Amino acid sequence: MEEQRNTPGTDFETYRLLFQSVWRQRRSVAAIVGIVTVVMLVYVLIMPQTFTSTVSLLPPQQEKSAFSLGSLLQGSSALPMLDLGSSLGFGGRPSDIFAEILKSQSVAESLIVQHKLDAFFGIPEDLSYRHAVKPLHEATQIEVNKNGLIRVSVTLGTGFFPSSEDIDSVKAFTARVTNDYVVWLDRINRDKLISSARNSRRFVEEELRRTEAELDSAYERLVRFQRANKSVFLEKQMEAALTGAAEIRQKLMEARTELGMKKQDFAENSRVITQLEAEIEQLSRQYSRLTTGGESADAEFVVPFMRVPEVAREMAGHLRDVKTLEQVILYLSQQYYQDRVQEARDTPTVQVLDAAVPAIQRTSPKRAVWMLMTVFFSAVIAVLTVMLRTWLSARSARGVPESDSSENG
Repeated sequence: MEEQRNTPGTDFETYRLLFQSVWRQRRSVAAIVGIVTVVMLVYVLIMPQTFTSTVSLLPPQQEKSAFSLGSLLQGSSALPMLDLGSSLGFGGRPSDIFAEILKSQSVAESLIVQHKLDAFFGIPEDLSYRHAVKPLHEATQIEVNKNGLIRVSVTLGTGFFPSSEDIDSVKAFTARVTNDYVVWLDRINRDKLISSARNSRRFVEEELRRTEAELDSAYERLVRFQRANKSVFLEKQMEAALTGAAEIRQKLMEARTELGMKKQDFAENSRVITQLEAEIEQLSRQYSRLTTGGESADAEFVVPFMRVPEVAREMAGHLRDVKTLEQVILYLSQQYYQDRVQEARDTPTVQVLDAAVPAIQRTSPKRAVWMLMTVFFSAVIAVLTVMLRTWLSARSARGVPESDSSENG
């Protein structure tokens, strides 16, 4: 008996018996598979159905901010568009910024309140509507591809035993929720941009008033300096002074030459000699006043040649202050009106490529897949069950004689 049980054909016999038992009980196996399949079919027909709607957004355009004081001083008159990322305080691609806003708590809570999603997700009334944020995030998928295109997909489902009206209602409701993601994204963008523009306008307005006061002080300093030094247009004044000095110098040389010649013909105290000497003295004083300042205290706008470098340097400093403040005021004025325009602007900040529409087909359940898996696994389980029962019966049958023979011995 021991040798017969250990022969190589024993395992093969066991397998053969198992498959024979399965074939003999094939009706039972088919019945089990059929019953499980019918039950699963009924469940699939009455189980909740989910539907997905998707909206696609174009990547926001990121304009280079060329509106700066440096470009203004270089003569750039182009007004740049507002940099959305900088205005909202984020970095990175604008599409990534939009995606983070869409995932934010503010957008989720706004949608929950607008569409009463807490009741839709079955949140008890005694709990806060914020408990619906997690299921809403789980039902939402936000993707940004390498080109910056943004896709927002929302998947919502019906209850058990859905009717055709329930299915159509959920389809339309899912599309509305998906499209309202874009609405709240645009609204938050506008609020942030308007708030940023308002704060910038107030700051620029204050800086503009302060700079205008500084410019008035710079003008006053320049006017006082010009009066004190009798200089208005220094270059033109110096050009005129040099021409006048040359003419006076020429007349002085001519008068001295004439005086020398007249002294040979007239006495020292003659009227001709006296007039020439008086003329020479007057020309000398004029020339001295032009070169050194002389003793003149008149109100003529004449800068002595000896003081030209000093006066020119100080005037250049005053003019530099005035010109710089004028450019700053020009920059602040343009920035001020740009902020005012941005504050009053009511244009969309989001461009929709494809709006969400009610789904044509359900997302789940995939009835064909479910039924194929049900048939396959129910058949495997039924066959394994029959084999296990047969193997246990055969083992029990072999064990009974052995125990009887040992008792008889």
